[in-house]
Amino acid sequence: MANIGMITLDTLDEQSAAAWWRLVLRGEYAGQYPGFTMLSIPGFPARIGFQQVDEVTEGKNRVHLDLEAKADRAKEVDELLAAGATLVEEHTDAPDFGWSVLRDPFGIVFCLSDPHGD
Repeated sequence: MANIGMITLDTLDEQSAAAWWRLVLRGEYAGQYPGFTMLSIPGFPARIGFQQVDEVTEGKNRVHLDLEAKADRAKEVDELLAAGATLVEEHTDAPDFGWSVLRDPFGIVFCLSDPHGD
């Protein structure tokens, strides 16, 4: 069977979006082609791709990244906000698990959850 090789996100500015995510996720450039930039992320077996498009539909992405906080989600949300992300909404319905929905500076929606229990 096939393996997941990459998760690709559409954006209006693929180079800037890839640069921002590279810093946030401590990644490395894995390839650049006209209109397309790939990143390798430490500890993540697939690449993340950013594809230049002419138009991005407003609203929820059909695919998004779910990041997991290493320890303190609130602190990591603050770090993402300081890096240029915006907070969309918080989900804290369960007493032991919550997540934050954010948008990167290029309009890409992503989530940051509390650490998952094993």
